[in-house]
Amino acid sequence: MDLKLTSQCLEQGFCVLPSVFGKAEVELFRAATVNNLGSMGQTRDVAHSYHLAGFHRFPSLATIHARIVADGTVNRFLAAYYGGSPYLALGLSDITVNRSQYWHTDLLRGRYSDFLKDCAPWSETRGSLKALVYLQDGASLRIVPCSHLSPSPLDDTLLEVLAEAARDVVRVNIKAGDVVMMDIRALHRGSTDADMRSPELAAAQKILVSTVFGPVASALAQAMQLGNAHRLADWDRRFLAR
Repeated sequence: MDLKLTSQCLEQGFCVLPSVFGKAEVELFRAATVNNLGSMGQTRDVAHSYHLAGFHRFPSLATIHARIVADGTVNRFLAAYYGGSPYLALGLSDITVNRSQYWHTDLLRGRYSDFLKDCAPWSETRGSLKALVYLQDGASLRIVPCSHLSPSPLDDTLLEVLAEAARDVVRVNIKAGDVVMMDIRALHRGSTDADMRSPELAAAQKILVSTVFGPVASALAQAMQLGNAHRLADWDRRFLAR
């Protein structure tokens, strides 16, 4: 694995693994997602916007998650990043379709932030990493480099204020099949509400698939696993229980 990529992820909070998934596999992932739109929640007021939290739990989509977590390139990167220490997928998986995303980190925030009170999220040099798999070309992801190194609020409103004051924001150019590896403490955002309202997206969906990895011995990873289980149960009741 290219040491430049692991160094970049450590220093800046993200890096891009190019061409991890080929065109045929990207199309299979897209087809499976589109075929399951009826099983997803809608968390935005746009008819063609969908989200499925914890998609690895659903048999019709579990094969996508299994393919990502077993991928050789992804695991070579993780093995190098964690220096050979054992790691695992934490159960924080998402599929989003035409979904806007405001400035945020992927730490537990708001009422779920209490699950982090007994750990020190910024004390771990090699934190939990999210693998973001893009199923089309784009440049919607914006990240504040090095923002994973300093404590940030566990409140979305305050994070928005922090992002507005940031001097350096990177827009990441992505090709379909690339995987972004990103520290979950990094401040980032996706597409705007206006971007996602385009009626063209009803037929040409923008799809993002992601899952989070962390070291087995990490206090942060353990806290994220526990808190996410509660968050998922609440999410299901809000958006899937019809």
